[in-house]
Amino acid sequence: MEDLGWLGFLALGLIAFGGAVLGGLSGFGAGLIVTPFLVPVVGVKGVVPVMAVAMTFGNLSRAWVYRDQIRPDLILRVLLPSLPGVLVGGLIYDVLPRAPLAALIGSFLLISIPLRRWLDKRKVVPTPAAVIGISFLFGLVAGALPGGGVIVVPLLLGLGLAGGALVGTDAVIGAAVNIAKTILYGRLDLIDGPLLIGGVLVGLCMIPGAYAARFLIARIHLRIHTALIEAMVAFSGVSFLWSAFT
Repeated sequence: MEDLGWLGFLALGLIAFGGAVLGGLSGFGAGLIVTPFLVPVVGVKGVVPVMAVAMTFGNLSRAWVYRDQIRPDLILRVLLPSLPGVLVGGLIYDVLPRAPLAALIGSFLLISIPLRRWLDKRKVVPTPAAVIGISFLFGLVAGALPGGGVIVVPLLLGLGLAGGALVGTDAVIGAAVNIAKTILYGRLDLIDGPLLIGGVLVGLCMIPGAYAARFLIARIHLRIHTALIEAMVAFSGVSFLWSAFT
């Protein structure tokens, strides 16, 4: 890990807080926003493992904030098929070198914007087969890349969730997936002590963001914050692609 000094880590903490606020409003975006700012600190290869640790804290805090609206019956339906996908995705992440990995992350970030819009318009039909297939795809993406909410959120919407129930249920699923990722990355020697500490620090900065999001969720227009997230994600994607080819 690079030493950015106190000002650098303070800025990173503020970005993590802001990402948690935006993610808490919609169920996606937190990890995608924070990811590019971690690269100068942990490098491209360390980004996804650090975010796995950080998003465990971020998701647990969101789950606690919306604990009274969580739908336990839907959690296992999505979580069980997603875990094998996490394993496959993690193994793919382990073997990719830095440049292709940066290109893959950047491409995913850019593709996630039209993908989310397309999935929202398509209105995912939650048949049992669709739930299994989409959940596995979610796990595969989450295991290899710093995100996955763009895939699972439309599925949860199709299963009838909205508002706090959507954010809370998604948070429980996300926490479980990120715990599995952290364990897997540890077994693959992708997480060492400094990366673990860095992930914990970023995750702790995300906790108050969940409470701020609950305060704002009824006070901000969804289109405004969605546009802001998409702009940040697009900038992040271009940044990763630039680093891959320079």
